[in-house]
Amino acid sequence: MIAVALAQIRVHWARFTAIGLGIALAAGFVSATLIVNSSLQESMREGIGATFARADVVVLPAPGAAIDPAEVAALTRELSGVPGVRAVEVSATAIASARGSGVRDTDFAVTPAPVDPRLDTFSITTGTRPIGPTDLVLSADTAADLGLRVGDTLRFSTGTARIDTDADSQPIYRGPRHSATDFTVVGLAEMGNDPRYVGTARAMTTSASYREHFARTGDVSAIQIGTATGTDPAEVGQGIEAALGGTALAERMETMTVDEAVDRKVAEFSEGSDFIAWMLLGCAGISVVVAVLVVSNTFSVIVAGRRRELALLRCIGASRSQLYGSVLVEGVIVGVVGSILGVLAGVGVSAVLIGIVAEVWQRELSYVSLSVPAWTLIAGVVVGVLLTLSATIRPARAAIAVTPLEALQPFDVPSAPTSGSRARRLLGWGSIGLGIVAVALSLIFAAASGVWVLVGALGGTLVVIGLVLCSGEIIPPVVSWFGDLVVSPWGLPGQLATLNTLRNRRRTGSTAAALVIGVTLVSTLVVGGMSTKATFGAGLTQHFPVDVAVNLGNAADQDVVDRIRGIDGVDTAALAYHAAVVDSEAELYIVDPDSLSALLGESAPTLVPGRVTVPEDFTGDTVQVRGLTTASLPVEKSGESDRVYFTTADVGNRIGVSAASTAVLITLRPDQSVTDVLRIRQDVAEALDVTTDEVIGSAVDRGLFAQVIDILLLMAVGVLLIAVLIALIGVSNTISLSVIERRRENSLLRALGLSLTQLRALLAFEAVLISVVSALIGLALGGALGIVGTRLITVDFSNAFVVDWSIPASLGILAVAVVAGILSALAPARRASRLSPVEGLKQEN
Repeated sequence: MIAVALAQIRVHWARFTAIGLGIALAAGFVSATLIVNSSLQESMREGIGATFARADVVVLPAPGAAIDPAEVAALTRELSGVPGVRAVEVSATAIASARGSGVRDTDFAVTPAPVDPRLDTFSITTGTRPIGPTDLVLSADTAADLGLRVGDTLRFSTGTARIDTDADSQPIYRGPRHSATDFTVVGLAEMGNDPRYVGTARAMTTSASYREHFARTGDVSAIQIGTATGTDPAEVGQGIEAALGGTALAERMETMTVDEAVDRKVAEFSEGSDFIAWMLLGCAGISVVVAVLVVSNTFSVIVAGRRRELALLRCIGASRSQLYGSVLVEGVIVGVVGSILGVLAGVGVSAVLIGIVAEVWQRELSYVSLSVPAWTLIAGVVVGVLLTLSATIRPARAAIAVTPLEALQPFDVPSAPTSGSRARRLLGWGSIGLGIVAVALSLIFAAASGVWVLVGALGGTLVVIGLVLCSGEIIPPVVSWFGDLVVSPWGLPGQLATLNTLRNRRRTGSTAAALVIGVTLVSTLVVGGMSTKATFGAGLTQHFPVDVAVNLGNAADQDVVDRIRGIDGVDTAALAYHAAVVDSEAELYIVDPDSLSALLGESAPTLVPGRVTVPEDFTGDTVQVRGLTTASLPVEKSGESDRVYFTTADVGNRIGVSAASTAVLITLRPDQSVTDVLRIRQDVAEALDVTTDEVIGSAVDRGLFAQVIDILLLMAVGVLLIAVLIALIGVSNTISLSVIERRRENSLLRALGLSLTQLRALLAFEAVLISVVSALIGLALGGALGIVGTRLITVDFSNAFVVDWSIPASLGILAVAVVAGILSALAPARRASRLSPVEGLKQEN
């Protein structure tokens, strides 16, 4: 029967090409995802490994361990005395803000240069290594981006000790949290492609200068050990381990080889990227599921169209197992060929994507290079073959159900069963019912436990599975109703198209189900993502009603407020004083009622002299606040702000707020974009001579959160479009095969007067009906699931619930469905129009 399978593929290659295309897309997507992820992992390992290239032994902090810089300094002296140790260097990084020489407020990753040049992993291209206490060496890429040269000056905001005490009787002086130090650029260097500093400006200073200015806010990442020539690194490692055992850091530091250290650092750094990798693999899995539906439906139609042929094979002695094997062999051959072509295409797409990334984001992602392990190619082929085998099981079972007597039946017979099994229907409706119950319960009890989020996700999945199982019963009536409403008024082609979609309900349902899955997922992400962003934004405003706030460490006057009001996008600014709330992270602002009303408008909470305004759900009748002294004051419960408390000037006088404890509160104009908010944040920081990290507020938080959501949405929707494309190929396959099996019917219609234009319109209407109805169902179901997901995720964060259903995005998806439906009907319509009525009415196929 292998020869029969090969003959079928050779004779009907066009039918199998459409199947192979869907398999190739799914296998290529899986392979490309694995290749991209493997390339990122290998590139990260190479980039991080370069930072340990001169070390022989590495000492790393234990996972989660907090290491004090002073402890490390004492440890390095201890380790220097270990036999065989040539050099000991501390690898550390601090993020510090700097401006100057035409550079706006910019965050730099500052690291100490090794005292021993033999441990350098950088190379000076211009100037010298840092020597003096305020010498600075910049990455050559950073200097090019910021337009800096040797001799330029940068003023860094560095951490300072804060004078504070817990004693109530001891006055507290809250001085500036940062001091300014000028550094001079003495050199430019190639610092490698360490992925840990992606998109960050890089700088180095001397070890002594780093300890003085940056160590308090920095993190110790490793201690690198250089061994003397001729010594065994393993023996030196044992000596270091022994030396560590007698120190306070014995339980918080671990000695390991360079390879082990690189593995640890790669694992720590890739924790965030693992989420993206799993998201891509999840989308690839969804594409595989859609491809299974498409391939299974197409194979079913092919097998159904060959029932007379299969019956003739039974008449001449072919057994059921031989027919079953023949169909499976066809599937395996198409699956192998399609998978190989898809994997090769996946390699090409991966190479192009990585090349584009390296070109567009030269500074941020220059460390990424293409890596194609053999297992990624094998995995893609295996997935494609397994996909095809699983999709051909049902058609193969239909093939063995053919009886020899069917060879004597007329040529035009029903091409596939029109309804599913009773068990399938019961399972489908049961899944829908159980899913709806799970979603309803999760909405009711979501506030009680986070487990209900998982219950809601499971319920939504069950609803989608049930819809797929019952697609033959649910989707065709909707298609018929929509066709009668929209398509039938276009005349005979529209009426025939509507009737054709009902002739084989199971095929129509299966074809539409694949597209419903893709559109549902896209709609869920778009509606859910946008609604989550809007709901979190409303919640942030509730918790922190001030758009932008800056706590200064110096006295300020009205001139400062006037400068802020002159920034484009700022609506109102007011001067206030700030103090601390004991045992709370909330900010306390002393502001006059008129200024607060101007800032917050009608949402401004009530201010009562002698009281501290707290949120309405505040538990207790008093709150402890602290300025130069601490006092327990009565509260006024008003509004929902739990991160910001307000009070009046008499309270400030009572607790002795320092004249240097000023703050600027700012309200922005409505409808500022994310880009505008971040630009205003930068302008405010420069106007007040503070770092951008000190510019806080709900508008800032909304802007940063919106950036993350938008990036994730763009990635997820982009990759899910592959699933939608595979589903649209299924629509084209269904229409193509319908033309083949209805050739006599179409020829009879032509003989009775149906014009070529009407025939083409009939096929186009049929494809558009399936595509548009699938898109509408997917939009409705996905939107509902997105709203449910938003509520489950945000129920603990915000009392407000904002639904952001983008009408333009929905119309865009519908427009794509219409265009795709028309395009999918072009090839079948061309094939149908080339067939003359006389040829089509022949009995032979």
